[in-house]
Amino acid sequence: MTTPVHTDQDRFLEGVCYDEHKIASSTNPDVTLHLSERRSATTGESVPLLLVHGATIASVLWDNPHPGWSWMNRLALDGFHVFAIDLRGYGRSSRPASFSCAPQDNLPYARAHEVVQDVLDALAFVQNHTGQPSIDLLGGSWGSIICGKLVAERREAAIRRLVLYAPLYCEPESRPQWLPAAHEAQTGAYRQVGIEDLKARWDDEIPVSDPSLWRPPGVFEAIAQRCLRDDAQNPWATDGGFRAPAGTIADLEQVYLGQPLYDGRRIDRPTLLLRGSADPVSTHSDASRLFEKISSQIKQYTVIGNGAHFMIAERVFGQVHQVVRSFLTASF
Repeated sequence: MTTPVHTDQDRFLEGVCYDEHKIASSTNPDVTLHLSERRSATTGESVPLLLVHGATIASVLWDNPHPGWSWMNRLALDGFHVFAIDLRGYGRSSRPASFSCAPQDNLPYARAHEVVQDVLDALAFVQNHTGQPSIDLLGGSWGSIICGKLVAERREAAIRRLVLYAPLYCEPESRPQWLPAAHEAQTGAYRQVGIEDLKARWDDEIPVSDPSLWRPPGVFEAIAQRCLRDDAQNPWATDGGFRAPAGTIADLEQVYLGQPLYDGRRIDRPTLLLRGSADPVSTHSDASRLFEKISSQIKQYTVIGNGAHFMIAERVFGQVHQVVRSFLTASF
């Protein structure tokens, strides 16, 4: 089902075609997934690109409503036919009944091994929708685990190239400050993400006294407003927050205990690892460890200077875009 876009009109660009889709899960009748699509009016028969978000911010990170800051728009203008999924429990995809109960009443929702199916369903839709047999796949942060796991374990023939942005794999030597200690980790179905807490986390990850030197004014606020609007029915929001599945916390707990969720040696597609030099979540040691394991003869590890975990929404945005663009268009 395709629905017209009626929001964030200030981010629409002449020459970019906008579509939004709802797709049903192939394995869970209670799950409906939201998929955004962007392409230019002159996009030819290019290999489609599917973007998979991380643990906290849904696909709005890729399609920032702040004017001039939508990566999906920039990709479309560069000739890419790009799609972005909201995984189950996130953004404009469906939320389970357990999100209407107290968090602790249910098990963590949306573990990586479950969410892989959402990406497979999105890949099938994109193939059918575009008529293209091959697709490029990009996963960010927790989404890098999902995409790495999909390529390593499902051996999906449709995947042509793989980009792991802010990759997470196996990091027993470091732990993000915002991730609870193992004995304090939330085990309920979802977690409440406070807007001020999210901003404080992002600010703390930028190693300069004035975060606006790295993140322009208005960029965070646009993301925050969309996150709140997408979860407007949150019955538990009392202080400006939105719900995010807690399955991600359980997955990240394994990563930071040194227990990878897939075998990196089984990644055999051309792969780009990309992280910011100041990212305390996706560390150099972890990315290097994964890079060495990847079996593909075509692999690249790039570090963007003056970039933190959410660097696609920071002033180095253009550098991130250029690295990904070059990798996906290179003749291997």
